[in-house]
Amino acid sequence: MGPVAYLNNAAEGWPRAPGVTDAVREVLDRPPEGAGRSSADEEDLIAETRRSVAAWLQVSDPTRIVFAGSATLALNLGILGLPPERFSHVLTTVTEHNSVLRPIHDAVARYQGRLSLVGLDQAGVLDEESFLRALEGRPTLVAVNHVSNVTGQINPVESLLAKARQAGALTLLDASQSVSYLSLRPEQWGVDLMAFGGQKGLHGPAGVGVLYVSPRVELRPVYSGGTGVQSDLLHQPPAMPLRLEAGTANTVGLAGLRAALRWRQSAAESFARRAAEMAVRLEQGLSGISGVRRFGPGGPRLGVISFRITGWDPTEAAWVLRRSFGVVSRAGLHCAPLMHKALGTAPEGTIRFSVSGFTTEEEVEHALEAVRRMAR
Repeated sequence: MGPVAYLNNAAEGWPRAPGVTDAVREVLDRPPEGAGRSSADEEDLIAETRRSVAAWLQVSDPTRIVFAGSATLALNLGILGLPPERFSHVLTTVTEHNSVLRPIHDAVARYQGRLSLVGLDQAGVLDEESFLRALEGRPTLVAVNHVSNVTGQINPVESLLAKARQAGALTLLDASQSVSYLSLRPEQWGVDLMAFGGQKGLHGPAGVGVLYVSPRVELRPVYSGGTGVQSDLLHQPPAMPLRLEAGTANTVGLAGLRAALRWRQSAAESFARRAAEMAVRLEQGLSGISGVRRFGPGGPRLGVISFRITGWDPTEAAWVLRRSFGVVSRAGLHCAPLMHKALGTAPEGTIRFSVSGFTTEEEVEHALEAVRRMAR
């Protein structure tokens, strides 16, 4: 059966934002005029999308916006492009996604550095006191998740990263879950690196990631190759953003991202408000079902809810929700193993419902009724 309730927006937003499919189809329907950056039309599309992202984030220099194949690849560009000394002491948190944890672990091991982790407090939120104490160890790099993809927990990143900068650290913000729902102002906040993808809160196409690189940071290219310009050089062109953008650009995905940003400009407040309303409705409904246990903080968070149903393995439960009730969710560790350890839900993980501003009351009620029937 086709989906009746789509509640997996933390993985990929659906439906696509108005205008995205048409923008993608328009690029696919016309013949490519050049491979990558040779064509004037393609160059204009890339440059205009870059300017659109910069304007939306209030970044003054669009060349500090780098495009990659996903948020994961953008984070790898930002982390693995740093010099070895930045990994002498890395501070991060248990709320992080593997897209941050894995490249950091790889770099720390490679350069024989030290890794410090901040856990959760008794309320189930990031332990700010432990974070501040850890800064006394003078970390060289601090990486913080804006919003947990397991619980929707919102970390106070402005204040935490400001204190990290005062301690002399370079700062990285993973904004994959907060994009389109919370304000992102990396230049104002003094963030050194920030990454997100286009397919979650922006409801654009998959295969597009964005990395903001502060003018204070010079990253080495993680990969190199064709750029369509300065082809006489036998090394990657040094100027931003080409120093980090090797290969043919994903013009199809960038056209979709540009369309998603246009939609987002006109619908931002109502979209975020609608998502918050659906999240409250879903959370309250789950709270009233005997046999359902929710995980995560009770304070401010976005529309990501993790739970378990007594007697059900999370993966099996998600399969039944999809196959028997048409409810699309996600189950398991959600690529955030340390968060599940902290919550006590490892190794099985949880069932995760995640809403968006497109989620309807009917979808929420249908999902709740499905969980009620499974919990009996």
